[in-house]
Amino acid sequence: MHSFKSRNDYIRTRPGGNEPRDFAQLGLDFSPTAQYIIVPRKETETMNYELFEALENKVNDLLEKYTALKNENQRLSEENHRYQSEREGLKSRVDAILGKLEDI
Repeated sequence: MHSFKSRNDYIRTRPGGNEPRDFAQLGLDFSPTAQYIIVPRKETETMNYELFEALENKVNDLLEKYTALKNENQRLSEENHRYQSEREGLKSRVDAILGKLEDI
C-alpha cells in the first residue's frame, strides 16, 4: 500500500551518524502498521463460522459414508470367501462323481 507522503518525510538520519538516508529511494514504505490491520467485521466472523460448520457437516457425512462402505466391503469380502469355499466343495463333489462315472 503506497502512502502519499512527500519525499522529504522518508529522509532520516542514522542514529550513529549525521548522513541522511532516503528510504523512499529504496522503495520501502514505512507507514505505521495500524494502517495495514483490517479488523474483521461481525458478518465475516459469522460467515466464517457458518462455512466451518458446513464443512464440518460435510466431513462428518463423508466419515459416515466411509464407515458404511468399509462395513459393506467387509461383509462382501466374507460373503465372497464363503461362496469360494462353497464352490470348491461343489467342485470336489463333481470331480468325485465324474471319477465314479469313469469307473463304470
